[in-house]
Amino acid sequence: MNKSVIATALFAIFLCAASAAHSQDTNYWTLQYGTRGELLGGVVVGSAVDLSATYYNPGSLALILNPSSILTATTLGMETINLKDVENDQSVVSSRQIGPEPTLFAGTLPLHWFGGVMAYSFLTRQKLDFRLTQREGAVIGVDEIADTLSLGGEAIFDQNVSEYWGGLTWAKKANDRIGYGATLYGVYRSQTRSIRQTVEALGEDYGASLMDWNDIDYTTFRVLAKVGISTDFGATTLGITFTSGALPVLGNGSILINRVLVGDADQDGIDDSNAVVKYGEELDAEYKSPISVAVGGSYRWTDTSVHATIEYFSGVEPYVVMSTAARGTSPGVATRAASVNDALEEVLNWGVGFERRFSEKTTAYISFITDHSASRFAGQYDVSVSTWDIYHVNGGVAFTIKGTDLTVGGGIAWGSEPLRTTPGSEGDLPPTIQPSEVSYSRIKAILGLAL
Repeated sequence: MNKSVIATALFAIFLCAASAAHSQDTNYWTLQYGTRGELLGGVVVGSAVDLSATYYNPGSLALILNPSSILTATTLGMETINLKDVENDQSVVSSRQIGPEPTLFAGTLPLHWFGGVMAYSFLTRQKLDFRLTQREGAVIGVDEIADTLSLGGEAIFDQNVSEYWGGLTWAKKANDRIGYGATLYGVYRSQTRSIRQTVEALGEDYGASLMDWNDIDYTTFRVLAKVGISTDFGATTLGITFTSGALPVLGNGSILINRVLVGDADQDGIDDSNAVVKYGEELDAEYKSPISVAVGGSYRWTDTSVHATIEYFSGVEPYVVMSTAARGTSPGVATRAASVNDALEEVLNWGVGFERRFSEKTTAYISFITDHSASRFAGQYDVSVSTWDIYHVNGGVAFTIKGTDLTVGGGIAWGSEPLRTTPGSEGDLPPTIQPSEVSYSRIKAILGLAL
C-alpha cells in the first residue's frame, strides 16, 4: 500500500466522521409541544385543546373553552448519536447529551382585536449542543519489507444550533363549530460548527502532517406565518394549517477554513508544504425554511379517540447561506473564496395517536409518528445536518387532582442511515477504524402541568 494513500485515507476518515456526525435540524417533527401534544406526538393539528394550538393550529384557539389556562410541560431527555462500524459490529465514536428538552410557553392576552382571541407563545424549534471526539493511532506495514508507517490523528467536532420562535396569535370563530386564526412568528437562529483535525504519517524515510480547521458561525432573524382552520362536529374534529416560507430580515456570520500541509505527501522528493485559507467575517447570512401544509383530525367513540395528522414540507433549492471573496495570494499561502450552502428535500410526515378515557379524571395516550430527514447532504460546507429518518413512540397518562391537570409520560425515538461520505473523501481506509453507519436514539420523560 502506497504511503501517501494511507496518509490521505486516515485524514479522509476523520473528515468523513465529522461530516456525518450531526444532529437533527433537518427533521421537522422531533419536538412536540404541550402536555397533551407531547403524549400524542404532535398529531393534534385537527384536535388541539390547549395553548399548543398557537403552534399546531391557530384556528383551534377560537374553539377552546378556557384558553387562559397556563400550560407547562417539562421534558427530560437523553440523546445519543453513534458512528458504528457495521462489519466489525463496534462503535467508532459517539456523543450523548442528557438534560431538559425545549418546550413551549404560551398565554392569552387581554385583547380582542376584531372580535377575536389573542395569545402569545414562545417555543424552541432547535436546540443542539454536542461534541464528537475521535483519536486514532496505528502502526501498519507498507510495501517495503520490514517497513512500517505510524499513523495518528485527532478529530474534534463541535456543533451548536439554536432556533427560537416567538409568536403572536389571533383567532376568531366563524360559528360555534368553525374557528380560524393565524400566528405571526419572529424566528431567531444561531449555528456554530467547529471541526479540528490533525493527522500525521511517519515512516523510516517519510513524514507528512496535515492540519485542517473548519469553522462557521452565523445568526439570522426571519419572519414567517402560520394560518389554520379548525372544525368541531362533536365526535369528529378536522383541521388544516399552512406555514409560509421565511422572509429574511437580517443575518451575519463568519467563515474560517484553514488547511496546512507539511512534508512530501506524494513521495516524489518534492516538498508539498502549502497552506490554503478561506476566511471572512461580518458576512451577510440568510437561512431559508420550507413551506408546509398539514391536515389532521380526530374521531371519538364513547371512551376512545383516534387522532391523525399528515404534513407536507416543500423542498428548498440550493442557496448560499453566506460566502466570502478571495483576498489574494501570498508566498506559500493561497487565500480563496468560500461559501456555506444549504438545500432541503421534500418531506411527508404522518402520525397516529390513541386516547383512552378511563374516568372523568384519568386518560391514557399512545402515539407513533414518522420524522423524515430533509437533508440533501451536498458537501462538507453545508449547514444542513442530519441525514437519517427518525421514528417516535410516545405515551403516558393524564389525571386531575384538585382541579390541577397532571401529565406523566415518556417516549423513545430511533433512526439510522448508511454513512454518507463527503465528496472526495473515499479511499482505501484501514478497516479497523472505518465507520459505515450513523445511528440516533432518544429517550425522554414528560411531566406536564395545566392550571
